[in-house]
Formats: sequence, C-alpha cells, structure tokens
Amino acid sequence: MTEVRDVLIVGAGPAGATLAALLAAHGWDVLLLDKAEFPRDKTCGDGVSPRALRVLERLGVAADVLAAGFRIGQLRLFSPNGDSFQCPLPPADGLPDFAVVLPRRRLDDLIRARAVAAGADFRPRVTATDLLREDGHFAGVRAQTSDGPAEFRARVVVFATGASSAVLERAGLLAEPPAYGRAARTYYENVRGLADAVEFHFDSVPLPGYGWVFPTSPTTANVGAGYFARAGRPPQRSSPRQAFDEFVANPHIAAMLADARPAAPVKGFPLRFDFATAPTAFPGLLLIGEACGLVNPLTGEGIDYAVESAEVAAGVIDQALRSSAPPERTAERHRRALHDRFLRAFVGIGRVRDLYFQPWVLNRFVRVANKNEALKLLLVNIALGHADPLSALTPGTLWKVAWG
Repeated sequence: MTEVRDVLIVGAGPAGATLAALLAAHGWDVLLLDKAEFPRDKTCGDGVSPRALRVLERLGVAADVLAAGFRIGQLRLFSPNGDSFQCPLPPADGLPDFAVVLPRRRLDDLIRARAVAAGADFRPRVTATDLLREDGHFAGVRAQTSDGPAEFRARVVVFATGASSAVLERAGLLAEPPAYGRAARTYYENVRGLADAVEFHFDSVPLPGYGWVFPTSPTTANVGAGYFARAGRPPQRSSPRQAFDEFVANPHIAAMLADARPAAPVKGFPLRFDFATAPTAFPGLLLIGEACGLVNPLTGEGIDYAVESAEVAAGVIDQALRSSAPPERTAERHRRALHDRFLRAFVGIGRVRDLYFQPWVLNRFVRVANKNEALKLLLVNIALGHADPLSALTPGTLWKVAWG
C-alpha cells in the first residue's frame, strides 16, 4: 500500500499536530502519523508558557487549554542553599501574564483534534521505520501499521518525532547520536501548599538541572527533576530516577508530599537541546520541535519551541508547495528560517545556563534578586523567552549580581 500526499508529518505531538492544523487550514492534503493511539500519556513537565498560549490562540485551541488546565500566575525559584524568591509572570508584547499546566495526554489530544477538524488525515498506530529516497531527495517513509507494512509518500516530509532519533540515525542523517538531558516525573494527589505558582528548585538536584513542582489543580501536581548532560562528561546521576528520588527527599518537597499519593508511575524521559548544532532540514525532509533539538537549554521547556517552529515550517511549506520549489531550496529556506527565529536566543540561553547554573552564582543571584525587583524580573523574562538572554551577561547585570 502506497499513499501520496502534499505533506506527510510523522509525530502528532504539539509540533506535528500544530503544523498539520495550519497546513490543512490552507487547503493542503496533510497526512499525520503517530505510533500511538490518542489520547496518550507523554512524559513532560506539562507547562504551557505564555508564548505557547499565543500560538494556541491563533490555532483556535487556547480557550480549551485554559478550560482544561490549571492557570499559573507566579514563579517561585529556590537556590541551592534553600533561599527563594517569588515573582508574578510579567506581561510582554501582548502575551498573557499567565501560563497553564495541562498534562500532555489532554493537551496533545486537543491540538491533534484541531488538526483533524481543519482537514488533516490522522493515522494512529503507525510506526515509521525507514525514510524513502527518490531522485536525490526524501519522498516518504516506510512504516509498520496495524494492517502490516506500508509506504507513505509526499511532496514534503516532516519529522516531529521529539527526542526519538532512531530513524534519522538509520538514514545516516546524524553525524553522531545527540546529547540528551535526562528527567523523571510523576503526578501526586493531595499535595499540600499548592498555589497558582510553579516552583523551580536548584536545591537537592544535580547542576546544571533543576527540580519542579507544577500544580495541575489546587491539590495535584506534576513533580519531577532533571539534569543537563555536558558534552564529553559522564552523567551526573546513574539515572533520572536517582535524581528524582533525591529531589523528593528535600525537606520542603517532602513536607508538601507528606499526605500525598502518587497518581502514576515515575517515568524517565530524554531531552534534546542541541539545536545549535543539530541538522534541521534535508532535501524533501524538514525537522521541527525536539526532533531538531529545540528544547530550552535553561528551563527544559519544549512545548513553546514545538508550536513556534511549526508556525515557521508552515510558512516555508505553504510557499514551497504553491511555487513548486525544488526540495533543496525548501530545505535551505527552512534551515534559514529556524535559525533566524531561534538560534541567537538559543545560544544566549546556553551561555546564561553555563554561567548561572553554579551553586554560588545561584545563591548570590537569589539573595540579590530579593532586594532588586528588576533583576528578579530579568531572569523570569529570559526564562519565558520575553527578553534577550545576553542581557543577563552584560557588565551592568553581572555587577548587580556580584555586588548587590
């Protein structure tokens, strides 16, 4: 069985489903594949940032996300020595002054349903196994379906497969396996002391990395911990589960969880944050979201990057299909568009992480930020993608951190 479409998208998470919805709304014949049946669980922190909400508003699903999720108005940050500050989420450039926490089982299905409503053809239980090449470019995938082997072809193929890189590696498209961060999370019921605030903890976790408490309701929360692996160095813990266990033993977290019940198993997951060096396009094949390493190197947030990169790709693909552009030109436009949109901020965020994610710097920063509202807001705005990350590295900012 072989099918030929305008666009084939592999992976129906936020990146793939957003792209499918946008292109289907433009009238293109879009086939969206995923190995899972939806709704399905996806291991994640579940935070939907203001920037992601703006994209979902344009997509027409923000109201449903708000209705289903838990609204967050504040951020609380704990330094390695246990000091903390709290800050409201600031408005910026017309963005909402709040975030939402919504488990991916619900969020991803809402976006997928929007894609189907826009006219995309969704096929679950389809696992892509290999890429198909034709006349020097990629033209589709070979897959295993519930009905047996199949081939799916399209004028443009898009991979939105998250951290999974097996098909790309088999096709020889990655010079080496990407470096991954590691994290683990679960959900708890009957949690004490929750408010409309997400908590980021740099105490009781390996650095660079953090632990989190993201409320999903007034009494339930997504709780987890993760760490970033430095290139050429061994991982800081033997497993994400070890980091998770150390984090929930933290006295502050242990008190919150004293009467709590786990509502799900602890699950580990990888994080790809190698966008600065990762390939993003080949003739006939475009990558979006975490499939090209688009995960925030400071916060580990990927939903915003997923849906924003889908918007970028939608513009490139729509133009390419209308003009019948050759695959090589489309790939180059996609590479350039993603780099223009994300690269400077991505590299800057990595530099901020490398400087600030050290115990003495974080301890100093939190102590000074409690006396300096502008400094506190600067870090929150950088984490949310509202401010240029390099503003945290200016002589003036570093002087404030060093001398208060």
